[in-house]
Order: sequence, then structure tokens, then C-alpha cells
Amino acid sequence: MLREPTILHADADERPTSHLVHATMQFAMAVRYRVKVLLASLLICGLLGGLYYLTKTRYFAAKAALLVIETGADQSAMGVTGEGAQPTSAMPTYTNLITYPKVLEGALGHLRPEDCVDMDGLPRDKWVGVLRENLVVRSAIRGANFIEIGYYSRDRRAAVRVVNAVVASYCEFLSRTHRGAASEISRILTAKMGELEQRIAGTQQEVLQLRQRVGDLRLREDGRVVHPLVQRATSFNEELIAVQKQRLQLETSLASIEMAIRNGDDLQQHVMQVANVVGKEMLLRSLGFNPRDAATQAALDRDLLEDRAELKTMQEHLAPNHPDVVAAVERIRVKENYLVGYPQRVNEWLAQVQDTQLRPKLVQMVQQKLDEVCRLEASVKRQYEQAHAEATQLNAMLTNLENKERDLKRLQAWNERLLNKLTDLNIRQDGPDVRIEIVQEPKIAAGPAIPNRRRVALFSLLAGLGLGLLVIYVLDTLDDRFRSIEDLQAQLGTTVLSLLPQLDVTEGRGIDSLQVHVAPDARQSEGFRTLRTALALRDRQARRIVICSAEPGDGKTTVLANLGASYGQARKKTLLVDADLRRPALTSMMDMCGAEGLSTLICREGDLAVMAAATVRSSGIAGLDVLPSGPRFSNPAELLAQPRLAELLAWAESVYDQVLIDSPPALATSDAAVIGRLVDGVVMVVRPEKNCRRHVLRAAESFSSLHIPLLGVVINQIEAEHRSGYYGYGYGYDVHCESDERATRDRAARPALHCHNGGQARPLNRAL
Repeated sequence: MLREPTILHADADERPTSHLVHATMQFAMAVRYRVKVLLASLLICGLLGGLYYLTKTRYFAAKAALLVIETGADQSAMGVTGEGAQPTSAMPTYTNLITYPKVLEGALGHLRPEDCVDMDGLPRDKWVGVLRENLVVRSAIRGANFIEIGYYSRDRRAAVRVVNAVVASYCEFLSRTHRGAASEISRILTAKMGELEQRIAGTQQEVLQLRQRVGDLRLREDGRVVHPLVQRATSFNEELIAVQKQRLQLETSLASIEMAIRNGDDLQQHVMQVANVVGKEMLLRSLGFNPRDAATQAALDRDLLEDRAELKTMQEHLAPNHPDVVAAVERIRVKENYLVGYPQRVNEWLAQVQDTQLRPKLVQMVQQKLDEVCRLEASVKRQYEQAHAEATQLNAMLTNLENKERDLKRLQAWNERLLNKLTDLNIRQDGPDVRIEIVQEPKIAAGPAIPNRRRVALFSLLAGLGLGLLVIYVLDTLDDRFRSIEDLQAQLGTTVLSLLPQLDVTEGRGIDSLQVHVAPDARQSEGFRTLRTALALRDRQARRIVICSAEPGDGKTTVLANLGASYGQARKKTLLVDADLRRPALTSMMDMCGAEGLSTLICREGDLAVMAAATVRSSGIAGLDVLPSGPRFSNPAELLAQPRLAELLAWAESVYDQVLIDSPPALATSDAAVIGRLVDGVVMVVRPEKNCRRHVLRAAESFSSLHIPLLGVVINQIEAEHRSGYYGYGYGYDVHCESDERATRDRAARPALHCHNGGQARPLNRAL
């Protein structure tokens, strides 16, 4: 079982997989331990299942499978779809239609009185409800046109006849519905077509009127209508843009000339700019320059081109010094010199023109040209605005015309679809629109479908297992005990040092009550030697050890006394201290009641070593001494907290090899914690059959909070394995004996390893 984590086990959440496996194994052990609960649960559920099977009314099943074939092209025979509607599957409609009252009432009409065994004793108006309750209708395969019809009846033959009656009534209902629906649909479609034809005629008349108003020439360009008004507005717009561009150029030129005049700059550089705007010939004529010179220059340019072509032809056939070639070269040279000198002559002439004559001429010519362009711009702008208004009005009319034409096409297409539907409906009116094919005939059942033997048996088995495991889980959760050694170690965060069996009750007192002394070779004595070995093999040497338990009656005193006897048998000088000043069980076991002891040494003043040597008493076993508890005091905790106890333990460690201290239970008093702070560690005795897990954890937490080392746990009084195997504490003599001997042999085989006691070295195998 999963247990809640404790502060003593820091790695409880670091290995979830191992904890899960461990919890599973623990639950399997719980099931094995309480297997009778599981068997009882299986038996009870099995009996209930058998009783249900014997008392349940037998129902026999019959089943038929139908294939629904929709012969219509548009699958809309059950209704009229509107314009733009998407066709959908009608299989859910066909499936649910079977359970409607009209179909079931029609099925009752096909049944004979002996087929109505399930309606015996019921009024007629209840029969449809019984039929629907026992009827099972479903789609056999999702997305396919298959329907399964099943019926459960107390009579196996009646079940078959009811299924056949339902199938026959269903087919008749579909046939009647289709014929009636076809006539109604035909009437609706005819009326709908009449309305559409009227709308089509009205739309056509509107289209014709709009075309006459627009004067549409039906000229198309890239899918759009090109109208003369639109073309006229476009041309005016382009002309207006060109005029505005020319006006901007003139304004720029005029501004630059006026700025040059104000600044007194040379105006000759603006002459060519003005020539580009007003024209070169006009500019020269205005300034008094002979325009014939320009004509002469143009003629010379043409003659020069012709002479060059002629020279090239002659050079291909005549020598370079031929008279014709020389004459042609001379003509070309003369003309080129004249043309090259023409710009220089113009510049010289312009230089002769006075600024007083050039300035007003330039400004006048540019201003005159600017006025002409402005008048032209105003005229073109008026014409453009008029054409734009006419084109805008025309565009609205064209848009309306296009919308009407689209409406006309849509109405014509819809009318054509309705005509096709009406034609197809008239053709198929006499035949079924939905055809039903029986692909599986109902058969007489060999055995009852309800109750099903296999299902009842399987359900009883699963219910029994589930109930049994649930009961086991609840019982196991309520049981507040450790389940196994692994569970105890995981919860306490420490190791199990030894498993001690149930000891036989002895009549003797003193050393005669010690199992290790009375029967050293018995199986029960081996556990104490295993505990001695486990303490000796620890990495940290522990010479002063407190033996305690969580609650009274756990056997800590018996464990301490027998452990001390095993140390004595190993020739280790050992002192047993009875520090339980409330209920001195060790003093009573060793038959030393009434003698001075621990309380006397703590209360008296004087040399502690001398007093302790005189107070310690021999147990009768060589090497084993006992310090009784002494007289009782009313404040044991305050007595143990005095410094004299620490001095006494220091003296005992210097004299003895091992000091074992018996303390009160950890949960009963605080004496164990007071003593634990003065020793090397604590060994806790646990009885799994007796101790509650929470009590042991609380005792261990009390030591951990005070930083008192918990050396380990001794599991005491293990019963026979067949009685407590569920908890995993079965005691096997051979196993522990072999492990003890193997550990001893391994330890003895290691050279140069010794334990120290008061400066004297002893071989470790002897110390064991």
C-alpha cells in the first residue's frame, strides 16, 4: 500500500517507480493474505448473478437489416429546399421514422392475436408503447445506408413476426408518403415557376428600358462597357492634365526670368529655355534674327548627310586621290565648318542685342504664352466638368443595368432548375423515390438474448473481483501496521538489525530467564547474535547504546538482557544499566530488586568511580555486569538530567567494552530522549503485530528532532511464518544463521582491521 511520506525518509519522492512497484507488491501480499475476502466476494456475486439468471424473464431477439436506396437525383423528396440550399443526408430521418406511432400502428395491423404475447393484459392504446419499448432501431454502420431493426419478445416466433410486420409497415408508409409528397411538390413547383416567369418578364422589361436610356452600344473592353461619354470625359481629362503641365512650365520660366532681371543676371542663358516654351523660330523672329538662316542651316544638314553617303559610296570604288573623291571631301568640309560656326554666330548676334531690348521681349513673350495657356485651361476644364457629370450619371445607370442583368440570369437559372425538378418528378411520380431492400431476414433465435449467460457470468466475475479488491483495499488501509521489512525501513529511514522470534516462556529468574544463556544453540538465540553482529559491523562504532521501544510491552528489556549475554559469550566486557527508574524491568528480571543502583550513584556525593565499582553487580555470566535501577524517586526525568549520569557513562565506557542502557518507552516519558543525548545511538524494538505505525513513527521523529542517532530497529516476537507471512516478517533460522556466519567469515578474513577499547587493540572477529 502507498503510505504518506515522513520527514525521516528524504528520498520518498525521488523513486516513484520503485514506490509504485513496492505498493503493487504490498497490495498483492494483502490480497494473498485476505484471499478469503476475495473468494467470498466472488461467491456472493456469483450467487447473485445466478439468482438473476434464474429469475429473469426470458426474452428472445429477432433482427433484420435494411438497405435504404435513395433513387432521387437531389435527395430532396421529403421536402422542398430553398434557393442555394445544400443537400444533406436523410438517413437519420429514415432511421427515426421507424419508431413513430403511425408506422408502429401499421405494424400492429399486420400482427395476429397470437403474435401479441407481450401485450397480454394491456389496453389497446398501450400496445404502441410496448412495441416501441421492445424495439431496437439503429444505423448498422455510421455513414452507410444500413438500418438494423431488432425486437425482443417472450416468444421467439412472435419476435420474428413483429420484425416482419414493422418492416412491411415502414415500406408502406414510405410509399404513401412519397406519392402524396410528389403531388404536393408538383403543385408547389408549378406555382413557384409561375411566380418566377412573372418576375423574369418584369426584369427583362426593366433591362430594355435601361439600355434605351443609357444608349448602350454593347462595346466591351476587358469585360467592361466603354461608352462614348466615358471616352469623351477621359480625353478631356488627359488634355486638361497636359495644359496644366504646360501652364506650370510657363509660370516657372516667367518666375526664373523675373528673378534674373531683379538680380541683374545674364539673360542669354534663359533664351534657350524660352525657345523651348514659345518656339525657337518665334523667339528669333521677335528678336529680329533672320529666320532664313535657320532654314539654310536645315538645308545644309540635309545636304551634308547626302554628301557623306555619296563619299562613302565613292570610297568603295575609287582611290582616295581621285578628283571626285577630293571634291566631295572638300564640299563636306566647307559645310561642316559653316554648321559648326552657326551657334557661334547666333551667340555673337545675341551678344549684340541690348539688355533693354532683350528683357521686355522675353517677359512679354512668356507672359503672352502663359495667358494663352490659362485661357485654354479654363475652356478645357469647363468641358471636362460637363463630360464628367454626364459620365457619372451614366455610370450609375450602367451599374443598375448590370445588376438587373445579373438578376435576370439568376432568375432564369432558378427557373431552369425548377423545370428540371418538375420534369424529373413527373417522370418518377409513379415509382418509389426511396427503395428499401431487406439484406438480412429475421430468424428464430436458438436461445434467449436476455439474460445472456456469458454476460451474466462475466459481469458477476468482474463485480466479484472489483468488490473483493475494494474491500481488501479498505481493510488494508484501515490496518495501521507495518506491512513488511521494506515498508518499515522506508518509513523510518533506517535499517532492520535483526528479526527475533517468539521466545518460550521460562520459569527461572536472573540469568536462567535469558534465552541466550539457557539455550545458546537454539534457533531463538541466533537472532540476538545476529543483532550483535549487525551492531559491530556498523561504520560508526557504537559502544554506549540505549535500547528502547515506542510503547510498553514490546520486549525491549528482554532484548537488552539477551544481547548483553551474547556480548558476554563473545568475551566482551559488558555492562547492563537499568535506566528505567519508573518500572525497572531489568532489575526485576535479574532478581536485583531492593539493591542500590543508578539512582543511588546519581544522588550521592563522592568518588563516582569507587561508588560505581561497589554498586555494579555481577550477573553470573562471565564478562556481564548489571547496574540496577536503585530506589525509586518521584522525579526520574530530573534525576536523569543531572551531570552525574554523563560522568557515570564516561566511567562505564572506560571500564567496559559495551554499555547497554534500558530506558522507558519513548512515547510514555522523555527519559529515553534525555539518556539518548549522552550515548552513541538508540536501538528501537518494534513488535509489528502490536505497535501502530503512527506510534513508532512518532517515537522515531522524537529522536530525529533531537539529533539522536537511530542505529536501527529490532523486530521482536515474530510468529510462525504461516501466520504472519502477509507482513513479510517470517523468521527463518537457516537464513539468519547463514547470513551471520557469512558476515563473520568475511569480517575475519580481512587483515589489519581492529576495534579499539581503551587503547588496547583486539581482533575484530574476537570482538564479534
